Amino acid sequence: MSKLRIGLFPQFKGKDSVLLEGTHEEIGLLASRLNEFGQSQESELPVHAEANVSERHPVQLFAVRQPSCTGSGAGQRWLCSVKELPAIGEKLEALVLFSSGHQYFTLENASVQLVISVGEYGESWWRAHG
Repeated sequence: MSKLRIGLFPQFKGKDSVLLEGTHEEIGLLASRLNEFGQSQESELPVHAEANVSERHPVQLFAVRQPSCTGSGAGQRWLCSVKELPAIGEKLEALVLFSSGHQYFTLENASVQLVISVGEYGESWWRAHG
C-alpha cells in the first residue's frame, strides 16, 4: 500500500478525529487491503504502519476483526469485521469516484471518529497542521 497520511486531531470536524488522507489510488489500495484483511485470519491490521504518521498529532489505528480485540498495542480500533466490510467498502469506493470529499467511520472509542479524506488537505495543510 502507498503511504497515506494519518493523525489524531482534537475537535476536527466537530469531534476528536483520526484523519486519514490519501490519493484516490491510495484509498483504493486501502479498500483492497481491508478486503484482504477481512478474508484472512489476521486479528488486526495496523493501518498506521502503512501511513505517514503526524509528528505533532501521532496516532495508532488498528483495523480489527472483532470488537474489543486485544491487539499488539494501544491505539484506536476500527471494527472491520466481515459483516462491516461491505459498508466500509462502499464508502471508500465513493471517495475513489469523486474528486474530493470525506467519509466518517465509527471507532470503538466513541469519543473519537475516523475521517477518511481524498483531495481536501494536501501537502501544505499537513506541513502546517500535521
